[in-house]
Amino acid sequence: MNSSPPCRFILPFLFPNASQLLEGNPNASEDVISTALGTSRVTILEPCNIGDADDNCPALLIGCEDGTLQALHRPAAARGSSPVFIEPAVSRHAKRFSKASQRRSRSSSPTSMLSPTFNVTAKPRVVSGITAERVEAPKNYVDFDDEPDKLKDILKGKNPRERLSVSEKAPEPNVRPATPSLLDASAAGKRKNAAPRSLLSAANSRAATPPPHISTPSSPGDCASPLTNWCTRYHILPSSSGFGHSIKSIKLVLNKRYFVALQESGHIFVYAVEDGSCKTWLRIDEELEKNDSKAELQLPRPQDSWTWSKLTVTEVGETPFLVVTASNGGDSPALMGDTEEGTSERSRCVLYELVILPSNIALRKVGQWEQESPGLAYGLYAEASGGITFFSTSHEGHFMVQDLNLTSNYSLQVPMMQFQPENETKHTQGAHLSIPHALKSMMSRSSDHLPSMEKGDPESIKEQSSLLSEPHDIGAMILDSTLRGLETHRMDNGKLRGIVWNTKEMALFEYSGRAFMNLFRSIAVNVHAATWLDDETYALYFEVRLIDADNDDVSETSQASHLRLLSERIHLIALGLHEAAKASTQESCKEIVSYPISESLLGETAEITPSVLWRSGRSSTRKPITLCSSLPLDFDTFIFGFSDGYLRRYSLAQLVSKGRKSYLPASSASKTSNSPLGAGIVGLHIVQNPRTRERFIVGGGDDGSIAFCSFELVARWIVFTSPLAHVLQLDLDKTGPLRGCALCVATDGTLAIIVIDGFHFLYLLPGASAPLSRICLGENNMLLMYRDQRARLWDSQTKELWRSMGQDKAEEMLNQGGWTTLDLEKDVCLPKSLWHSIAGSYTGLDAVASLSLDLEQLIIESNAITKTISTSKDEVQNILSALERLKLILSVLHTPGLNSDVDSILYDKLGATSSSVVPGNISSNSTVLYNHGQPCEAWCVSETVTASRSLAIVSVLRSLSLFEDLTEGANTVIAFYSSSLASCVGPRFKHPSLESLGQRWFDASNDLRSAIRTLFDAATANLSDEEAIKITEKWQHHVPTLQPDSEKESLNAALALLICGCVAAEKYSLLAVNALMDISKSISLYLHDEKSIYRALAIDLCSRGFHVWQHYIDAMHILRSLFDLATSTKKDSISVQNVGAQARLSVLSIASSNMAILMSTLCLDILNPPTVEHRRSVLQVLAFLMKKRAHVLQAHLPRLMEAVVKSLDPNSTANRELVFDAATEIISYVVKTYPSVCFDVNTQRLAVGTNEGAVVMYDVKTAIRLYVLESHKKVITACSFSPDGRRLVTVCLKESSVLVWKVGSSFSSFFNPGAPPRQGRGGSEPFKTLNFNVGAEAEMTTAESLDLVRVEWIADRSVKVKIRQSVLTFST
Repeated sequence: MNSSPPCRFILPFLFPNASQLLEGNPNASEDVISTALGTSRVTILEPCNIGDADDNCPALLIGCEDGTLQALHRPAAARGSSPVFIEPAVSRHAKRFSKASQRRSRSSSPTSMLSPTFNVTAKPRVVSGITAERVEAPKNYVDFDDEPDKLKDILKGKNPRERLSVSEKAPEPNVRPATPSLLDASAAGKRKNAAPRSLLSAANSRAATPPPHISTPSSPGDCASPLTNWCTRYHILPSSSGFGHSIKSIKLVLNKRYFVALQESGHIFVYAVEDGSCKTWLRIDEELEKNDSKAELQLPRPQDSWTWSKLTVTEVGETPFLVVTASNGGDSPALMGDTEEGTSERSRCVLYELVILPSNIALRKVGQWEQESPGLAYGLYAEASGGITFFSTSHEGHFMVQDLNLTSNYSLQVPMMQFQPENETKHTQGAHLSIPHALKSMMSRSSDHLPSMEKGDPESIKEQSSLLSEPHDIGAMILDSTLRGLETHRMDNGKLRGIVWNTKEMALFEYSGRAFMNLFRSIAVNVHAATWLDDETYALYFEVRLIDADNDDVSETSQASHLRLLSERIHLIALGLHEAAKASTQESCKEIVSYPISESLLGETAEITPSVLWRSGRSSTRKPITLCSSLPLDFDTFIFGFSDGYLRRYSLAQLVSKGRKSYLPASSASKTSNSPLGAGIVGLHIVQNPRTRERFIVGGGDDGSIAFCSFELVARWIVFTSPLAHVLQLDLDKTGPLRGCALCVATDGTLAIIVIDGFHFLYLLPGASAPLSRICLGENNMLLMYRDQRARLWDSQTKELWRSMGQDKAEEMLNQGGWTTLDLEKDVCLPKSLWHSIAGSYTGLDAVASLSLDLEQLIIESNAITKTISTSKDEVQNILSALERLKLILSVLHTPGLNSDVDSILYDKLGATSSSVVPGNISSNSTVLYNHGQPCEAWCVSETVTASRSLAIVSVLRSLSLFEDLTEGANTVIAFYSSSLASCVGPRFKHPSLESLGQRWFDASNDLRSAIRTLFDAATANLSDEEAIKITEKWQHHVPTLQPDSEKESLNAALALLICGCVAAEKYSLLAVNALMDISKSISLYLHDEKSIYRALAIDLCSRGFHVWQHYIDAMHILRSLFDLATSTKKDSISVQNVGAQARLSVLSIASSNMAILMSTLCLDILNPPTVEHRRSVLQVLAFLMKKRAHVLQAHLPRLMEAVVKSLDPNSTANRELVFDAATEIISYVVKTYPSVCFDVNTQRLAVGTNEGAVVMYDVKTAIRLYVLESHKKVITACSFSPDGRRLVTVCLKESSVLVWKVGSSFSSFFNPGAPPRQGRGGSEPFKTLNFNVGAEAEMTTAESLDLVRVEWIADRSVKVKIRQSVLTFST
């Protein structure tokens, strides 16, 4: 199936009414987004602040195991004197490097509900016996490339890389206070360079003191109570979400206005904290080692399974750098004990620069390395000398440093970052289930992973080697033991301090200027994580064992997943996600609480009372029927799969028309499947029987089943161990034995082949550790391509595995031809619709209940249908259907309650209804769903969200305005949302972003571009003088004329020109002359460059502010370029932006306000054109102006007609022949349009009346002016030749007179050529003067006179003059 073009304007919509079916209690439930958080497993927490200085609120960023992110915040109404989040949060399985400007607080999972600051007897968790962890079904695949002996060991239960557990390797020592062994604790505080003070030190706690009592959170058992003060602000759904995409780290950057999220699959996203919009993203290259000199020089070795788990941020000057680390063991080495002898832990590290551009953010790769080290801590450290040090750890526990050279082979040129991905509407799960560590170890030693023996690029090797110097061993942190973790912190004095630990002890060290010093060591058993609170204070997190009253271990699901600390004294925030203590009665209740910890609370009787920040609502006693998957059949019809196993069909009107917080009853479905599937239905697709053309719905169950039905179940199999994800169908024209089959793919890559005609199950192909990406078919072969750069070749007839290979070998095979490729993202069997599912099956409830709409395509199709002339009943029905669709979309977009008059227009005149559907936002490969407590809060999120929502509303209203009876109401609402919204929303209103609107303008269709221009013009006009100056100063240095040649055509330069140009056209008096000159030159640069992709921008700015630019550039040169573009018929000039049409509109706009210079250019180019082609273009433009702006040309007709006549000079035969047709056509059109111009065919004479009252007579045959008749004193309204050409009648309404002139040839004219004929009297008096009086009917504008005044000849000497309804007859 073809995906939507990336340039389309697409909006997601959350349908909360369809998320659940609650019979008998249709109005009770918490919001859907909060429900999704309550069912997610949290992996990382990061405190932050959202808003500006005037509207700043504490918030919490939450990373989940399914790859999504949520943000909790405290609404304005609930804010009190609570401390502000000033500290970034913890990374799970990641010990992160902190820069001096940011003090970081960290936590890891899993930890204890007990505070790590409590000194308790550490007991490792039981590693044998019965476990409460959920049992995972065995995978139905094996890797046939593993060595036979390794496979035998695994089948016997042995792991080739198995490490001894802590309990097996070392006896459990008695816990002692963390008293320094190398430095006396009592004396440490008195010394100048005292060691940092730990919350576990002897000065703060006693060795034998049991942990203080932790009181129960307020009302923990009442999970059905309302949510606490904190609520969900937004939910981010990256396209790469699902299994295998867990969020591993979140880091705040750029003054904490943005955050970077790392998924374990290697995806890096940069989001705005304010609204969750994605600014840029990338996927780390899978073959980084190809350019690594060390990797190339080593012997061939198996390719490891890499997990990206660590992210650190360091600012060098004002530039942030990201250090991303991956380990090859699946789990972080921090969770392992001491490794076996000979086991080699390797790690990968990639360094990125975060480049800040005015319009976006870019990630540029600086370098990449692969090292024989555990990868506990990679980071950068800015030395006092100005150099940059790259530090890491070794297997032996040594601190290693290398000089980082960013100047030798590092270019600051940033490639152009695309705002739209290849397919931003496709949000599939693309995930795989986790697999046992033993099988991962086996897979990593497969022959598929052997690197190529080809030599690397010498230049690449040289570049990488010059980026880092040789490593220097600075000193040992902990001797003779494998490290479990390391946390570093840059102090205010510039020095680097670190905490390092293993399974038995911990140590503190300090580094600066290649000087390393151990501060002290201490016994610390089972330290899980560490956090620096400030330069002198840190906290340790321990793994502890929780027991119940019967001394039994509490199950894993009942333990605290995360723990963060809150100290009001030092303004640190730390939060944690806790599951309910009683899983039997409160299994769905989760909450986030904060623990205030201070030294005064660490006494023996101290009681710590946690504060509940957020709590998930508990489901009712009657379990609801929840939505599991959705399938849009067309624009108006949807099929939903629910948890009770039934398929139900609903219409868009049903989903939209329901009120807020009310669910659809199950009985309201227009159609329901006859029998349940037996499990929640996921992965809905459509296939077609190739013989009968009958269509069937294909769905999977969360029990691994596959079912075919047409609301009646026809076939079902249970074949998978994971849910169905994708279904592809092979068409009849596909060769091979699988034609007409359906290929059903599970989330773990398992492939089931089913014959559709007859529903025969053929066979099953096992999955792999990596998700499946492509399926290639060639004759009897099937090539399966995986995302880990591997491929497997199967025989589709014998089901035999031929071979397993790398992606390079597979690509060579495909290049030989004869293969048909099916992409799991693009070729799935989904109906062609403007709606698309945001998330795949088996994800959060809000993601499943959300659909994205190609709003731009809807606008294009609706406008095309509306503008057609209906000649049949079907066409009328199509127009009415388009109208109803627009009304439904307007219902979900508009915000009720802002203005009663606007609501009345929307509901009474435009046909909108109230709706609970919530619009979201899509940006750069991520979807964001928002949770608004009040409807008006949708306009208080961010400027980007306001721009997107406003554009959607205005574009739909413009389409509705095409219906004549809706035009007035639609225009009124457009004016409200464009200019009056701020006054209704209040001071928290976010004005639409000019940058966001400008970015959409470049790729938008003409239907959408008109709406963008409406909003852009309104936003520019509403700017205050200070705001206009501020935004111009931000962008004026990025206009094209100031950029190097390589950047002149960049999106950043074009956006700068658009913003500065629009502001200058509206408020040019506020800008400096130099700024106006740069803008004008940039417009001329784009306009005259035939290869520029931004000519449409230059044309648009010409129409907006030509009165400004004409003072700084050659105005005639600009007009000539517009003339050529307006009349160009070359195929290469035709583009999606329709430059020709825009150029014609620009000429009309200039003609309305700058007619003088336009006429001068037209006349000059008609008389003295640079080329004959240009003269023809000018004449065509003149004809166009006469058709579109006839009244504007009225005053300039004498100059124009003289130029046209002279273009027919018979002395220039070649030129006359080229322009003859165009000139004569113009003369004919002028005579028909303007009553003041007349032409006599017999004598070939042309009479042109002027505003001064004169009549100019031309001889078209000789192209000369004969004479001028002067008698009127005011503008001539009409003139006309008699049928025999001997009389000319001129009419002047302002004088109420008709003059008759003799214009025929006479004996006297032979002796005086060019002189007017004798009128029978002396002087220049006319032959006759006839006065009239028609009263008020003679009062009319110039435009009205073109249609209301006519001269008709009854005979050669009798004429009728018609003025409105009056008819005057005269004898000449």
